[in-house]
Amino acid sequence: MPKGWENLLAPVAMVWGRLDRLAARLTVQRAVHRELHALDGLFGPGKGMAILGARLRRRAAEQGRRPVTDPVGWLIGRALPRRATCGDLRCDEGWRMDSGAPCERCAEHLGDLLTRRREVAIQLASTLAGKVPAEQYRRRFEAGLKEATRDAERAQAQHQEQAARERAQREESLAAWRAEQEVFEERMHARPCARCGRARSGGLCGVCGNVRAAEAAVAEAVEIGLTARERLDATADQAEFTGRLEAGLRDHVESMVGEAVERGATELTASVMRKLAAQEQLSRIRREALELFAVGPEADAEAEAAFAARMRRWHLHECDGQHDCHAFVREDAERVAEKARWRTAEHLLEQRLAAVRAGRALPPELVEPDAYALGAARVRAAMARPRALV
Repeated sequence: MPKGWENLLAPVAMVWGRLDRLAARLTVQRAVHRELHALDGLFGPGKGMAILGARLRRRAAEQGRRPVTDPVGWLIGRALPRRATCGDLRCDEGWRMDSGAPCERCAEHLGDLLTRRREVAIQLASTLAGKVPAEQYRRRFEAGLKEATRDAERAQAQHQEQAARERAQREESLAAWRAEQEVFEERMHARPCARCGRARSGGLCGVCGNVRAAEAAVAEAVEIGLTARERLDATADQAEFTGRLEAGLRDHVESMVGEAVERGATELTASVMRKLAAQEQLSRIRREALELFAVGPEADAEAEAAFAARMRRWHLHECDGQHDCHAFVREDAERVAEKARWRTAEHLLEQRLAAVRAGRALPPELVEPDAYALGAARVRAAMARPRALV
C-alpha cells in the first residue's frame, strides 16, 4: 500500500491486498491519483483525501460480504467513481460531498420523474372507459410514460440548443466587441503626440508625458505655497510671491536635469529626472506647509481638545500594576493630540488650497473693473426697477 494512503485505502484493504501484479497496482494508483486531483481541484487542496475515504467506506459497506471477483475492475469501476444522476459535480449518490446535505438537483430530478408518472396516470385514467386488466393497464402506462419521457427529452434538447445558440451569439458579440476595441486601441496608439508630433505615441509620448507631469507638480507646489503665504510673508504681493516661488522651483528642477544631461542622460531619462525633481519639490513644499499649519492656533486648539478628552478617560485604563497608569495615559493622550494636530493641519491645507484654486479660477481682485460695463448695468437695473405709483 502506498505510503500516506493507509487511512484512505483502509476500507478496501482486503481488495487492495489481492492486487498481486505490479501493473494492476499501478493502474489502480493512477486512478486514485486522478480522483484525488479532481476532488482537490473542486473542493480545495487536501479535501479530496477525506471525501474519497468516505466514498470508499460507503462502497465497501454496500458490497458487504459478497465476494469481489475482479479487484481491479471493482476498484476502478465501482469503488472510485462518483455516482450521480444529475450534472452537479459535487453530487455523489444524491448527497453533496462538501456539506453532506441532500443534492437539490437530484431532488428536482426525482420530483420531475414523480410528476411525470402522476401526469401519465391522470391522463390514462381519463381516457379509460372502465376498469381494465392490470396487465393491459401496465402496458399502456409504460407506453405513456415512455412517450412523456421522450417529450421531456426533446424539450430539454430544444432548450439546450436554444441555450447553445444564445451562447454562440454572446460569444460572437463579445468577439466583435473585442475586435472593435483592438481597432480603437490601435487607432489611439497610432495618434501622434499632441505636443511634439512624434508618430505613434497614443496622443502623448513618454517624454512629453513626463514634462507635463513635472509642470503639473510645479503648478500644484505653487498653489500649496500660496496657501501658506499669509504665514510666510503676509505683506508680499500675490503675483510677486507666485513668480518668485515658481522661478525657484523651475531653477531647481532645471539644475537637476542639467546635471543628468551632463552625465549623458537621454531625452527620456532627462524627462523622468525632471518629473521626479518636480515631485520631490512638491513633497517638500507640502511638508513645509503642513508644518506651518501644525503650529497655528487652530491646530493648537484641536490638539488641546483631543488631549483633554483623552485625559478625562484615564480612569478607564486597566492597570496591571507594572507601570504608572497616569503617566502611561498621559503619553497616550500626547500621541492622540499629535495625531489631531496633523489631521487639523491637513484639513486646513486642503481648505486653503481649495480657496486658492477657486480664487485663481476667478480672481476678482486682479481684474480691473470696466467703467462702461458698470454704467450699463446700473441703467439696466434702473429700467427693470418698478416705478412708484403716483
